[in-house]
Amino acid sequence: MSSLILMRHGQASFGANVYDQLSPIGLEQARISGNWIKDRPPLFAIWHGPRERHINTAKEMLALSPEYLSKLQGSYHLDEFSEGEELLAAASLHFEGEILSSLDSSNNSQLHYYEKTIAEWSNGNLAIPGRSDYSSFRKNIAQWLDSRINDQGAPSGRVELAVTSAGVICAAVCDALNLPNHQWLSLMKVIKNASFTEFVFSNGRCSLRSFNETGHLPPEIFSSI
Repeated sequence: MSSLILMRHGQASFGANVYDQLSPIGLEQARISGNWIKDRPPLFAIWHGPRERHINTAKEMLALSPEYLSKLQGSYHLDEFSEGEELLAAASLHFEGEILSSLDSSNNSQLHYYEKTIAEWSNGNLAIPGRSDYSSFRKNIAQWLDSRINDQGAPSGRVELAVTSAGVICAAVCDALNLPNHQWLSLMKVIKNASFTEFVFSNGRCSLRSFNETGHLPPEIFSSI
């Protein structure tokens, strides 16, 4: 039985000019996660998405296990469906400027529009310029998951790790459990930064072992954005 662990990146810089960078809490989450990885069985392969928060989470986490750094592999399949700046721009267009009045207000207000925009996009009612639609996003994740499950050149009993984003992880969970599309957003709402979601697979069959595990983190650094 082999396993694939999907880790959500550490907390990014929500509310800053550039979201795609780890906050001080995000860096700490990544470093603490390194202790968890160090005590796990050896990793056969380590993947990361293309964003800075993916790459830096992986590197910070593996600082305690430098022998793994040479195994790091990037994959565009592990990219999130959109960046925060793109979501806000799409929201401004879709909601006819309604969001503009709240861009300089509280993070809670911005999160409200994030959620509304993601819901509209996943329902097929909103397009994010330069990004694929929800169905294509889900298909891309399903194909990547299948490529790991059915990699004939890899040994059985292996453990692989991938650092990516919430949308990717929740899409993989929906695929493994054959959940309807609307469940994806429900999962997105609860997934924590630096959490671990584990799949086990054998002979082309995949099962979800755990979702959104945060037991390795102290409660005072739990975060969701």
